[in-house]
Amino acid sequence: MRKFKLIIKISLMLLTIFTIFLKIQTTEVKAVSTSDLYDAASVLSRYDGIRWTQQTNMPPNQVGEIPLNDNVSLGYTFGAARDKNGNVVTGGDTTITKASTTGTENGAPIIKNSKVNVFIDNNGTYYGVIHQGANSYIGSDPGNASNTSIDFALLTGSANPGTTFTSSMNLLVQSASLDSSSNATKLFYTGTSNGHLALRLVGYNAKIHSFYEILLRAAPHGDPIVQRELYVYNPESSSVQFQTFFGEDTGLTSLNSGTDVDNVPMKAIGGGKGLYIESGSKDFASPASKLYITNEIADGFKDFMGRVLTPSDWSVKGKQGYGSSSDIVSPKLTWGDSDKIGNQGDTADAAGTDLLQMPNYKVVDKNDKQDTAYILRWPESTVPAGGVAHFGSNIGAMLSGLAVPLLSQSYKNITNTNGTNNVGDNLQFTFTLKNTGYNSSWIIDKILDSFPKGLKITSSVINNSNNTIDGAPSSSAVKDGTSDVLTVDATITNEAPLNNDGNLVNTVTYTGHTSGKSDTQSISSSIKIPVKIPNFNYSFQNYVKNETTNADGDYASKVTAHKDDVIDYKVDFNSTGSDSLKDSYFYDVIPDGLEIVPNSFALNGTSITNSESGNKLGFMTGSLNNNTDNIITFKAKVTSPTALTASNTAQLTHITTSQKENVSTINAEEPAIVDIQAVAAATAFKEVPSNIDFGSINSVNLEKLLLNKSTTGKLLVSHGSATPFDVDVSYDNNGSNSIESNGKKLIQDDGDSLLFNQADTNTWASLSSAETPIKTDGFNGSYDNLDLTKYVGSEKWKLRVPAATEAGEYNGQITWAIADTPQ
Repeated sequence: MRKFKLIIKISLMLLTIFTIFLKIQTTEVKAVSTSDLYDAASVLSRYDGIRWTQQTNMPPNQVGEIPLNDNVSLGYTFGAARDKNGNVVTGGDTTITKASTTGTENGAPIIKNSKVNVFIDNNGTYYGVIHQGANSYIGSDPGNASNTSIDFALLTGSANPGTTFTSSMNLLVQSASLDSSSNATKLFYTGTSNGHLALRLVGYNAKIHSFYEILLRAAPHGDPIVQRELYVYNPESSSVQFQTFFGEDTGLTSLNSGTDVDNVPMKAIGGGKGLYIESGSKDFASPASKLYITNEIADGFKDFMGRVLTPSDWSVKGKQGYGSSSDIVSPKLTWGDSDKIGNQGDTADAAGTDLLQMPNYKVVDKNDKQDTAYILRWPESTVPAGGVAHFGSNIGAMLSGLAVPLLSQSYKNITNTNGTNNVGDNLQFTFTLKNTGYNSSWIIDKILDSFPKGLKITSSVINNSNNTIDGAPSSSAVKDGTSDVLTVDATITNEAPLNNDGNLVNTVTYTGHTSGKSDTQSISSSIKIPVKIPNFNYSFQNYVKNETTNADGDYASKVTAHKDDVIDYKVDFNSTGSDSLKDSYFYDVIPDGLEIVPNSFALNGTSITNSESGNKLGFMTGSLNNNTDNIITFKAKVTSPTALTASNTAQLTHITTSQKENVSTINAEEPAIVDIQAVAAATAFKEVPSNIDFGSINSVNLEKLLLNKSTTGKLLVSHGSATPFDVDVSYDNNGSNSIESNGKKLIQDDGDSLLFNQADTNTWASLSSAETPIKTDGFNGSYDNLDLTKYVGSEKWKLRVPAATEAGEYNGQITWAIADTPQ
């Protein structure tokens, strides 16, 4: 019995120890409920600003694309985005919410499932910029996508400063399982941001006991950039501390077989902004391409380092010149110690610095290759209880020969710097067209911008007409990496039609194409200009009307007129707001070509005495009521007989308001224009033919019709108005100027004597004392010297010669007439 009791006791001790061990594991690996994850996703949504839709039931991934140019796009997704044949496909990868795992492939560490994947869609063909694992396509092993990249990793202070950065620290592989499914560790959502598809994964990081969101979205303002962002939410009652890293194995290749290495140049952008990689002319990377990583994003990374893929410690840059050499010890990029010399990576390198070339050797991997990769590092973070931290980086990619224009618009207030835009302020707009392509040039064919009412262009710019820019700059080729900048000055006028937000909106459109291609496209940029509505707000307009030609017509900003026409001027002032006009001096100068009609001056229908002389007008207005059209009218007579554009702009000066607001001179928004046209020449014949010659014949006692041989002289007319008119000809055989020889008429009977060919109908008309048009449908318009000779030249006339005609020289006259025809 004692022995039996002893065995039981030992068994109980073992069970007790095992139970304690389980408790330790339970504390270390927390199971997160689906409800907890949903709650965290809701909290994180308040920070990313996107309305999300969850994709459920082991959902397939989705692919977002940012159009670049020429049927090329920058694509982004979680997981795989290609089929076996290298075609871009969306959906099909159902591994993205599964647990991420670590392992090895060909001796190298890998991470599977849910990985960030960015690529180029080259006319439907997948062109990788991130290295892809073997068979990482839909239908095979899509979870192997981007498997050699670590992506986001959170390092903690559980080890001493200088902790190395390895694949086991990846954010995803430290995700706790959901209670509803041991095979899923994240939630997948889709939404819209900056006009493009947005993607996010939400999970729980067991190591720091915090929820995370990995977000992929297009950059704002049309930049050809994917923003890769991380949000960390601390639901605990105490703060958490960690340091964020990001590691990626690049792969500028269109094959992505899983074994290729790019072995291409990697350089610093400069200014601590990031790095770029160029594919060169490798056979497996055709066409050549460029990849760039930048921190120009909210909460962007602080440090970066270019490296080769091996060794597996991502804090290390690579080996010293050959594969069997020692690892490089400086620079490095490890946990903590960011101020320690040698632990800033390549952050301080100048623009263009080769990041895989040390002073005395190349940076290589164990295979003597420069298989490009990079690491990013943010400062150490402390997230308080209930707090959210954010981390971001940009990635962009481009094919050689592709121009990608990016248009932006900004403005600054030249008049004041107090942050408000007021009526009368001068603004300077800057339009910037940047070519973000690679080995390319974008040609600006046209710039079009119709400034909104309330913004009046004041500077001299290309083809500015009617407050609209419509033209192209003199130097229109924009090479990649450079910008074309156009500045335009404009003034805020009191007629600004503000929208509900109190904004004016200006939109500029550039149209152009890639040099050497026919890929014409138009891109636009809009900007809101908030305008402070003043207490004293007003409208001041000039109008004119030609009383002589259109007495009952409407007023307009421009009319046409001739000498002696009387022009009616109307000036309309209307004020709104809490302040009103107490007094002012109205002043106007009638332009050359017109003169004031005496005693024609009135305000709101009451005659006013002009206090100025000559062609000047002026009087004190007195108080003018708000919300009322206060009308000033006067007349002027056109005195110029020659063409002239007569423009004038009325003014209000010496202004006082009820609230004594300081108001300078007010000019009418647009000038009133009288387009004086030259007096047309009188309707008359300038020249008529002097002779119509029918030649000579030998009479054989047979009747003949003779065509004229020639016509001497021209038929020239002037017509004073732009109206229809006829030119006529007549011949009176019974009159005193009939065709005769020595007093004997050629034609004795009443038959046809002289016929004329009306050319537009090819009809021979018999002439008589009644007028016959030389062109049946007449003429139209105002002419000073209209040449009609072609209608009356040779073979346009026929003369009847009777059989019994006696020999002799016959002469007669025809009569010409010109007359307006009814409209």
